[in-house]
Amino acid sequence: MKRIIKPLLSILLIATVSYGFAQNNIGKTDDQARISLTPVVADQVEDLPESALSLLQNKMQQIATNGGLGANSYSPRFIITVNLAVITKDVISGPPAMIAMNIDATYYIADYISKTVFSRKTISFKAVGTNPNKAYIDGIKKINADSPEFKSFIELGKNKIIAFYNDRCDFILQDAKALTAQKQYQEAIFQLTAVPDVCKECYMKATNAIEPIYKAYMNDLCNRNLAAAQAVWIANPNSSGANEVVGLFADILPDAACFGDAQKLVNEIRTKVLSDENRDWNFKMKRWDDNTSLESQRINASREVGVAYGTNQPTNTYHFKGWLW
Repeated sequence: MKRIIKPLLSILLIATVSYGFAQNNIGKTDDQARISLTPVVADQVEDLPESALSLLQNKMQQIATNGGLGANSYSPRFIITVNLAVITKDVISGPPAMIAMNIDATYYIADYISKTVFSRKTISFKAVGTNPNKAYIDGIKKINADSPEFKSFIELGKNKIIAFYNDRCDFILQDAKALTAQKQYQEAIFQLTAVPDVCKECYMKATNAIEPIYKAYMNDLCNRNLAAAQAVWIANPNSSGANEVVGLFADILPDAACFGDAQKLVNEIRTKVLSDENRDWNFKMKRWDDNTSLESQRINASREVGVAYGTNQPTNTYHFKGWLW
């Protein structure tokens, strides 16, 4: 049977680690210190009813939350999922007749891109009901999301994902460099911002690599938007064209290479509109906030680029057959 995976709301797994991993820590854990996990549930049992599937989805979210999960995520690489296997299915004579099943639930934390399993745990449960639907619901309700077995399962997954970043850091940096050469700046930044700060050395390398990529991205965006704005103004040298230029210049920041040329066009537009229509065009180019450090604002702005890229990606349909089960 073809396994099609239904993605749940993505969430962030806080990458807290034991004392033995302390060398990876660089301070207080925040959103950047979180490893992104996407909980998904496989529709792998042909007669699994929709109501039971929904209940299983809720259980997966509970397991993830109890393992130390935070805000919404936007990365589909690392997943936590479950596969149900009906071991026995019997009809118990009544009245009323009952369906009794023994089910093995195997949980996985895995890297969907490299097809690597980081953590696996099988927990069995019994399910009884007057029909298969009620039996599944009965069994799924018995899954204890607070079980110590789940805590050890998630902790193992956390540590192996941290090891993944530590071991593959050079490849992550090379991939970002290659994406930059192809002018895929947003994806490059997205890949680098996914490195959690609990992986101290790799995190610092990734953070340092973001700044030149972000500058290249801003320069490219500035040049494209400036060219578009000039074309708009030539076609419509009036207040209508001026208002259209506003939207094109909204993302041009003061350290972009073409900022000066953009400012000249703004001044030209303001003078023209005031002269021809006797109206002032009140538009100011974006400035950095003097109350916050320029470096801090650049880091935040670049991370917003990565978040926006991840958030705008299409929802994944996951296929596990042949590598996970």
